[in-house]
Parts: sequence; C-alpha cells; structure tokens
Amino acid sequence: MENEIMDVATLANDITLLIMPFISVLIMVVITLWFKDFAGKIAKGLAFSMNKQFQEGDKVILDGERALIVKIGITQTVFGVTKTSGEFDGDYVWRYVPNERIPFLKLEKVIFDTKPEHNENKIHENAQEINKIKNGGKK
Repeated sequence: MENEIMDVATLANDITLLIMPFISVLIMVVITLWFKDFAGKIAKGLAFSMNKQFQEGDKVILDGERALIVKIGITQTVFGVTKTSGEFDGDYVWRYVPNERIPFLKLEKVIFDTKPEHNENKIHENAQEINKIKNGGKK
C-alpha cells in the first residue's frame, strides 16, 4: 500500500513538473498581450496630447455637438458637452472618450464663433475700426 502512495505522489509530482512550463508560458503570453494593448493606449494618448491642433480649453464640435476639451489624459480625453435636445436639454455633461477612439470620431475645432452673443466685444471692436477707417484715421 505504501508503494502505491509513493507511486501516486511521484506521478503527481511528474505531472506538475510537466505542466508548469506550459502554465508559465500561458501567463507570460497573457501579460505580454495586456502590456501591448496598454502601451498602444498610452502611445495614442501621447500622440493626441502632443498634437498642437487641439489643446485643453479649446471649443470643438464632437459628432455634431458643441463641446469643450476639459482634459487630455494619457489613456482618455474628457469633453464637456451641453446637451441641446431630449430629456437632458441644457445639462452640462462630461463625455469620456478613450484616446484610441478619437480618430474614429468627427472632431472639429471651432475657430470663430459667429453668434453675436458670443462675440459681442469682437463685433464692437470691429465696428470701431471700420468707423476709424471711414473717418480717415480719426476717431
């Protein structure tokens, strides 16, 4: 009986020694794939944050909605969006977008806001400049 127990213990030990390298390789493959995805996310985040076309605080149009870039992070960007239709009309929400999804979004930068209530000072300054030019440089 004692020899049978020794044989079972030896067999279990031999099976463990045989399986352990495969389990180790499987764990290393999972860790490598996870790190590859994480490194890709970080690379895309750094690429978007180093893009001088878009900075924090810029007004943009994100998929047809007016938005503000609140924060550009390493893995995600936060956009502030004022809802204009539906149940949440007038609510200001933050939209969290993973940086690897940004190339698939329609993202446009607002250069000049044509609504007079947003540009009242600029319109007033331009009117004064036009009057100055009409009067030959006199105020």
